[in-house]
Amino acid sequence: MSTPIAKPQLRGLLTSQIKKNLIAMMIASISAGLAYKILVADKRKRRYAEFYKTYDAEKQLKIMNEAGLMQSYMPEPK
Repeated sequence: MSTPIAKPQLRGLLTSQIKKNLIAMMIASISAGLAYKILVADKRKRRYAEFYKTYDAEKQLKIMNEAGLMQSYMPEPK
């Protein structure tokens, strides 16, 4: 004697699949966002902070003016 075959889930199948997929995608998107923040954004912020610790804007402006890169600035003749 054989056992009866289990009935397939016909009602609510789409709803149950959507719930599973929604939970999986939320976990995946949150983990991807955290990975981007840790691996990319935080390193970028740290590099910018290190750069601007020693950056002198007045010195760079003087260098660009002397090189003739500014159209509105005419260097004084020496």
